[in-house]
Amino acid sequence: MKSDGRIIGATRVLGLLSALLVACEPAVEPFEGLEVVAVGSRQDALYGNSVGYWPTNAAGFTDVPVCWTTAGWNSEKTWVRQIVEGQWDTNSSVRFTGWGTCDGSTPAQAIRIQVDESGPRSYVGRSSNNPSMWLNFNFATWSHVCNDGVDDVAYPGDDREYCIRGVALHEFGHALGFWHEQDHPGNQPNLPGYCNNTIVQQPNGQLITAYDPDSTMNYCALWGRPTLSALDVQGLRVVYGVTPLEFQFQYYAFPSTCTLVNEPGDPHGWHDNYLCTAGQEGVSWSYAGTVPGKRCTLINELFDGNGWNDNYLCVPTYSPLNFVWSSLLPVPLMRCAQWNEPADPDSWNNNYLCYTQRFAFSPAGKIAGTTCVSVNEPSDTHGWSDNFLCSEADEGVRFSNGGPIAGMRCTLVNEPSDPDTWNDNYVCVPNLSLLNFQWSYVGPIPGKTCVAWNEPADSAHGWSDNYLCY
Repeated sequence: MKSDGRIIGATRVLGLLSALLVACEPAVEPFEGLEVVAVGSRQDALYGNSVGYWPTNAAGFTDVPVCWTTAGWNSEKTWVRQIVEGQWDTNSSVRFTGWGTCDGSTPAQAIRIQVDESGPRSYVGRSSNNPSMWLNFNFATWSHVCNDGVDDVAYPGDDREYCIRGVALHEFGHALGFWHEQDHPGNQPNLPGYCNNTIVQQPNGQLITAYDPDSTMNYCALWGRPTLSALDVQGLRVVYGVTPLEFQFQYYAFPSTCTLVNEPGDPHGWHDNYLCTAGQEGVSWSYAGTVPGKRCTLINELFDGNGWNDNYLCVPTYSPLNFVWSSLLPVPLMRCAQWNEPADPDSWNNNYLCYTQRFAFSPAGKIAGTTCVSVNEPSDTHGWSDNFLCSEADEGVRFSNGGPIAGMRCTLVNEPSDPDTWNDNYVCVPNLSLLNFQWSYVGPIPGKTCVAWNEPADSAHGWSDNYLCY
């Protein structure tokens, strides 16, 4: 491993402090460059490898602790949190946790952020360094155009807030394990989107998506843009997947199906709470008794007298989702999602919705914490490239878009209304498997457990009532 370091557009050298790469905000005109790159690490990115990625827990969450080494700047810290949670967090299994002052309770591996007047930069991937990220909120010397009193048309709204949000989005991309996108081998002269700004080829780089000239990690993309590109999101989900099931006490966009879980009789913040699943699971909510014809689970906190004795979470009788409610911490050996409304003082902080789900289908990336197989038909351009069939355990399931797999027991997966060559697609299991898959393109099969296999972007071709049953 090399131990040299280099600064792009500056004259001093930052040594390689550890096995992690340090990468900083790009030197893009009219901003003053202070890009720091310590080369030779074995880290990864949207273009990268798996060494520096944060681990996903059994429940399907990728918890990334965050803390601040610098006091004050409360408004600016809120902007940072909003942008990274609204983009990196919302679109994947990643959940940034903590956000308080760094202290002895901070986990060894965490994003420790220092605010100062230096150039923004971050170690790439997991780090135990203190600090591991540097952000600039004042812009007195570095990129002073962000705080020069001139409202630049190129940066909508307040220039300083725009810059803080955009820089944070980029640096948190590094902290999640992503290289600069212009380092991608697909970034070549004479090709569309070529970026010739500080290209540092990474010998251990993993190709996750095609080269993306619009990536927030690309120096030549719109500087400071406070959103991820479509390929950023795709690559993020390849690495971190989406959560199988999550309770949200404040709604935000999520790559799944979300169901409002409100108790109108409770005034403590329940009007914007949602339960979200990675696929279309047919979940419904009732605050006035069970739903006829569905399998329902009572959701109740005994210490809350505001109408919670008749609230139910329901699924179709054929659903592979099986819920267990606990108001006394998680159920051992089950996946559990905490069900807490922080604004409610009535003892909701120890309530959990636990569940089993042998199979699930996701139209928006692999489901974190499960075993997934891609179910893509390359000839169909209507959203199938990020569809996955996932299982709690590896049951040897495989998928083929070119006929049955030799030596396996295969079931045709077809939608007759779709002209995009679905007549030779099969889901297969080992010959000795106890699974007996059956396929239906006209709704679930009575008496069977069925997984909705639907791609919303392809509903025009009949993909709204397709089920894999067993």
